[in-house]
Amino acid sequence: MSRPRSHASSTVAVALLLAVTLSGCGLGRADDTVAPKPPPSTSGVDVGDQPNIVLITSDDQTKLELKWMPQTRKLLGRAGVTFSNMIAPHPNCCPARAQILTGQYAHNNGVRTNSPPWGGHEGFDPTTALPVWLQDAGYRTGFVGKYMHGYDQADGIERGWDQWKPMVGTLSDYRSFVQYDNGNLVQFTEADYYTDVVAQQSSALVTDFSAQREPFFLWSSFTAPHGTCQGNTEADCSGPPPAADRHADLFADVALPSLDSPSFNETDVSDKRTDIQRAALVDPAAQQTLFTQRLRTLAALDEAVAAIVTSLETAGTLDNTVVMFTSDNGYLFGEHRLVGKNVPYEEAIRVPLVMRGPKIDAGERRRQTVAMVDLAPTIAELAEAEPMVEIDGRSLLGYAVKDRAQRDRGLLLQAGSSKDDEATAWKWRGVRTKRYTLVRWQAPRFVELYDRDADPFQVTNLATDPAYRRVRRALAAYLNKLQDCDGATCRTLVPALPQPD
Repeated sequence: MSRPRSHASSTVAVALLLAVTLSGCGLGRADDTVAPKPPPSTSGVDVGDQPNIVLITSDDQTKLELKWMPQTRKLLGRAGVTFSNMIAPHPNCCPARAQILTGQYAHNNGVRTNSPPWGGHEGFDPTTALPVWLQDAGYRTGFVGKYMHGYDQADGIERGWDQWKPMVGTLSDYRSFVQYDNGNLVQFTEADYYTDVVAQQSSALVTDFSAQREPFFLWSSFTAPHGTCQGNTEADCSGPPPAADRHADLFADVALPSLDSPSFNETDVSDKRTDIQRAALVDPAAQQTLFTQRLRTLAALDEAVAAIVTSLETAGTLDNTVVMFTSDNGYLFGEHRLVGKNVPYEEAIRVPLVMRGPKIDAGERRRQTVAMVDLAPTIAELAEAEPMVEIDGRSLLGYAVKDRAQRDRGLLLQAGSSKDDEATAWKWRGVRTKRYTLVRWQAPRFVELYDRDADPFQVTNLATDPAYRRVRRALAAYLNKLQDCDGATCRTLVPALPQPD
């Protein structure tokens, strides 16, 4: 274990800012008889000695919505690197959080959905999670914000956290919410806006941690721009979220970009699943209202990112800080006649990722494919920490420091089912390469194949196209390998694929 050292002379602060609402997750158990080995690093670079790490996440934020967060783009993107191909391979709250905390896919960490029997906090094993690795490496750790579905005060303070301030109860409340503050339940009022509270508490922890000798890890987990049940009738808490009063009139003239997409209220859905074929057309006005309100909540989140960066600067640690911002998953506003997430389309799986820090050149852009499962090994590499589970992802730090070549990387895409039978515990599973997306739906059985080079909006399903028969077979064989992968086998590169006939 690395020994603690002077914060001023040798600590680099790494801020991982992840935009998304994060909900319940579950982690698999490690084999006590085998010491897992860290995955190979992409880097071989040195950005400092045990940096501080601050992780900031948003909830349900699309890659495109970062456009309306100018301070985040300035302070993190223009001051560092923007990853334009960041993928959330399991586009749902809890599974995404489990990937962040383990670096594993759901079939290895045990969290396939937001609730039992295949997910939620009930399946989560905090004893082998990321904050425990970091404590073992000499870090102080803190969590503020939205955590996991199914977690409440009866579960106590989660192992691995020195400062523990999660929301409990309904995880999409922006006002009148309840927080479990280091063992004490605190009821906030209608006058308290959740994004502002998380920002204030995060800044206070940065100040407190920065004054201490040990390096630190802070995860600031925001609800914005996730929908809410408060004031809405949607049972899934997907109604338009409330803005802070100061932002109530912003963005009234910004049109929803999805309205111009070829996939919005897709005209011919005869090659899509039967549920899409039977779906009613999405109301453009309702989606415009939702989008506008989401942008207004992101205005407060943009201010929160700036406040956390300012707190690092005031504490004298910003120059030794790596900052990353991302989201747990994206969102659809009527593309393919769908509203929401947990589907294998680009709008749901592509999320923002920006990162700044020492030896990371300002204003850089990276096109390499990186993913949610890469965050834990990245943090572990920065912290000189030993993972307690087999890692499926790999550190992206090397790409942040240098624009290195990357061979075609395949990612396992999947979504869990709520069915009790383990044989049908997957809703769908698929694989995404640089060019293709292949998906197999469980019930009813259905296959989708998209050539995103020719069809970036995934309008035309090529699964039955004779010209793509050999491509489909090759991708299906590759998916068969990935769906049961573990550790290094999850990092198997895409095989040589045939060209369409």
